[in-house]
Amino acid sequence: MPVAIDTSVLISAERQGDIDRLLPEGEDGPYYIPALAASEFLVGTHPPVRQVLRQRAFQLYQNRFRALVASFTEADAAQLAMLIVDLKAKGQQMMFFDAAIAASVLARGDKLLVLDSDFDRLRDRIQLLRPRS
Repeated sequence: MPVAIDTSVLISAERQGDIDRLLPEGEDGPYYIPALAASEFLVGTHPPVRQVLRQRAFQLYQNRFRALVASFTEADAAQLAMLIVDLKAKGQQMMFFDAAIAASVLARGDKLLVLDSDFDRLRDRIQLLRPRS
């Protein structure tokens, strides 16, 4: 089953210089990066203080991440709308990028590789995976 990679994992991979060490054992993928996770990474959820760090992150994106990016589709957009409405009905909300990433995963029926707890409220709908320790 395909596995989407969340921005939290991309950030950790950038800091460690490698994404392969973060992929969970026993999960063959294929792995992909939802378009909105790529966008969130590029916006810089962790803006480096020094230009050299920004350049390092951009190079990793160009050399490794870019080829893994999957388009945001109309089905993803429809799922995003339903997710936002569903969360709102429960008095909840998610940050936009997280909701869009979750919507892509839900629309495709895939798993999601994460490092943070941003998606925990959806664990009954999305199979969450954690990187190797």
